Amino acid sequence: MNALIVEDIISTSDLIKNRIQSLSKSIKTIDQAHDLETAYNKISENDLDIVFLDIQMPNGTTFDILKRLSDENKIDFEIIFITGQKESEYLINAIKFSAIDFLYKPLDDEALIQAIEKAENKITNRKNAKRVELLLEYVDKVDSNHTNRVAFQLSKGLIKFFNVDQITHLMADGVVTKVFLADGTEYRATKNLGYYKSFLISQFNFCSISHGTLINVDLVDGYMHKEQIVSMKNGFKLKASRRGGKEFKDRMEDSLLDGGSFFTRLKNLIK
Repeated sequence: MNALIVEDIISTSDLIKNRIQSLSKSIKTIDQAHDLETAYNKISENDLDIVFLDIQMPNGTTFDILKRLSDENKIDFEIIFITGQKESEYLINAIKFSAIDFLYKPLDDEALIQAIEKAENKITNRKNAKRVELLLEYVDKVDSNHTNRVAFQLSKGLIKFFNVDQITHLMADGVVTKVFLADGTEYRATKNLGYYKSFLISQFNFCSISHGTLINVDLVDGYMHKEQIVSMKNGFKLKASRRGGKEFKDRMEDSLLDGGSFFTRLKNLIK
């Protein structure tokens, strides 16, 4: 495989290159670009399998060249972002939504190996154009409510897109997550529930009713607090923990104070 590192700090780029060379036998050649224009030219002119991208660059971000390449239908490579711990939550959420891998600096060897191995699997499932389209769609919208699609990485590198209003709930199953849709379909995502929990709760109307269950509040039909059972509109019955059930009930009752058209619906939810 052929790779490119896009990083403006030369010493950091050299360090990343050395780490990749020492850990991966499958990547045969590694080129480097230290500015956006050079990166664009090297990606356009070369047959690359993986591109490692820092986000912040002089005179812009690497999202700028991804947008340019996407408009030209030139996204035919895997992407791994390498970014600092202090990168904004907004951008990290954007990357998570698009199911593209990212690593924090300084690089962890095991995480780097896993990211490269996953990239190899994804190369046979060329979903990058759609994932980058989703990433750019999210980044372009300051109000994330304008974007209602979420990407989940399934087995063997398969990427599946769901509208949020399709998802009734997610359940932890060890190191993977079960994703349940309103039509009864079930999928297994390769990330654990914690990976999805924070941004689904912060960006959409999801709520944790137990340590291992996350529900889409918009698809709740009712809640029986005595039995700690949440009923979903499609007939799913979900058991809440004592703490999770109380927090869900309190959240719904707090919402009642807002009044308006939402009042009637919420009053019927809580029994």
